[in-house]
Amino acid sequence: MAIAICGGLLARARENGPATQPLPTPARPLLDALNRETQGLFQEVRASVVRVQLPQPRWMNAYARAPLNHWEQLDPGMRKRLEPSLLSGTTVIVRTQRAGPAIASATTRPADALDEPRIKIEGHGTIIFVPTQVQPPPAVPAPLDPILGGRLHMDVNAVVDFEPNNVGLVIDEAGHVLVPLYIEREAVGEAPVKVGLGDGQVVNARFIGSDRQTNLTLLLAAKVIGKPVTLAAQKPADGSLVLFLSPLDGSGRLGLWNGGQQEYGFVFGTDGRAAGIARFGQFLSGSACRLIAEQLIRYGAVKRATLGVLISEIRKDDPLRGQLPVLGTRTAVRVDEVIAGSAADKAGLKAGDLLLALAGQAVSDIPSFAAAIAARSGETQLQVLRGSNVLKVTVDLRQQK
Repeated sequence: MAIAICGGLLARARENGPATQPLPTPARPLLDALNRETQGLFQEVRASVVRVQLPQPRWMNAYARAPLNHWEQLDPGMRKRLEPSLLSGTTVIVRTQRAGPAIASATTRPADALDEPRIKIEGHGTIIFVPTQVQPPPAVPAPLDPILGGRLHMDVNAVVDFEPNNVGLVIDEAGHVLVPLYIEREAVGEAPVKVGLGDGQVVNARFIGSDRQTNLTLLLAAKVIGKPVTLAAQKPADGSLVLFLSPLDGSGRLGLWNGGQQEYGFVFGTDGRAAGIARFGQFLSGSACRLIAEQLIRYGAVKRATLGVLISEIRKDDPLRGQLPVLGTRTAVRVDEVIAGSAADKAGLKAGDLLLALAGQAVSDIPSFAAAIAARSGETQLQVLRGSNVLKVTVDLRQQK
């Protein structure tokens, strides 16, 4: 019976033509498949990402240094011309504008009578920075709606309760959120931090701890949120296809990994795992993020051992690489100073040594080194480049109490 009905329908379809047009074949099947894979990867990653509204960190108080920054950024020739006025106690007014050079003038008017922001140099004059006033554009009447005839305008009375300024990763089922920015406990206090979920829901979270050396902050949401991310152990291999996720607005894009010299944000592999955090050449692996988060959960702070050195990074374009061919393209940090009586001093480290590896892990930059040393206690082996010789040095690391 069913066969007969189907046969009748097919015969009628031949007589009357197809009822619907067949779906068109994709003109670019490979790009279409890549598009579907990219959408799937982004949806998988987004399930572990939340938007966060953080208060202003105290260390980021750029407003306090704004006048001084203006002075330091002036052309050296202009600063030289202004210095005699400052030495004579004259008030110097520097007008800055968005485009074009700064305009400087001097006045004998008392500085106290001027309301503009100023910086006082003890024993000298006063510098006052006044932004150039820009004439507002002439008012243009709002256009008419072509159908209703009324004016088109936005509702300026809208109230925004949630203004995210960063993103975070959900790292466990408890709702801990890792944010790639260091913020002091004092900056948060007891106030809740707002966290926005993918479905538009906003929940409160409380501050757990932060680590200045790795530039991370950990929060705990008031309820279980999102899907815990899987953190990878290693950075991507050069040339790997990765998904970059901006901490500013959560937007993502695909790219080829080449060390992240110009990248800032979370880095995900095509398997959906978080490889780590890129910060303009610095890279903190997913396993390092996990280590710091675990210490913040357990202690509220990171208890790392003290090596006793001041270090600086050796970037890919550092001239030192040309002077030490043996260094090649290997990652390293340079010892600038050894603190007397420290573990490094007792182990024989010297200023100028290049640290290549800690406990078998390559040393690439200061945040990753700070994370690696947080996991060590007791005798630990360092691989050191001194001149043209690669040495193995054992240091006795003691964690902070």
